Amino acid sequence: MKKTEADRHFAKRFAEELLPHVTEQRNRGKSLAEIATRLGVTGAGLQKQLDGGTPSIRTIALAYALYGVSVRYEGIEVTKAISSKRKKKGQHASTEIRQLVLPFEITTPVPPKDMVLKLIPRGIHRYRLQLTVGVSR
Repeated sequence: MKKTEADRHFAKRFAEELLPHVTEQRNRGKSLAEIATRLGVTGAGLQKQLDGGTPSIRTIALAYALYGVSVRYEGIEVTKAISSKRKKKGQHASTEIRQLVLPFEITTPVPPKDMVLKLIPRGIHRYRLQLTVGVSR
């Protein structure tokens, strides 16, 4: 898939937002490879992203979790949703549960007649994707 102008703008803004955190970690004595490992990439991969390369969803999620880096993509903001009401067994009341909320979009060309794609509501903000494919015999 070809990068769009919005992709390039997002990657540039992501690098600008991440750089101060990487610099701070480097000043604390961490190597680029150590920082990169925490972000799920190699040292070279992190350097490429700091130079404007497009980060993976994993890197975006980890940068948010570790440093609070959140960059808009065409007006859509990656935000955190914190629920202090949900508690797992043995969890202290002061522990926060964090969830990264990302936009999700499915696009498909006109499906063939033997393929049916349905999005079935399962609750608030929950859906089941059902794909049915007919097999010729």
